[in-house]
Amino acid sequence: MTPDPKFSPEQVAAISREILKCQRLLRQTWEESNRRQILNRRAALYRLLYAIPETMPAAIDWQPAPHPQTAKLKTT
Repeated sequence: MTPDPKFSPEQVAAISREILKCQRLLRQTWEESNRRQILNRRAALYRLLYAIPETMPAAIDWQPAPHPQTAKLKTT
């Protein structure tokens, strides 16, 4: 996907930084309601960056960051 052409390179960089900040917060946040808010913010930023309308399902190819309580568990 390519960023919406109406954004300047500086704006694209700023939105990308916010998305990365959400990723970092998800790795540290345990409370489910807070995680849901962060996930919603990240989805809104992706929709903004790539000009995905709210009425369309977003085909975003990213995985949510693992929950801090289960991130270090190993499956065997």
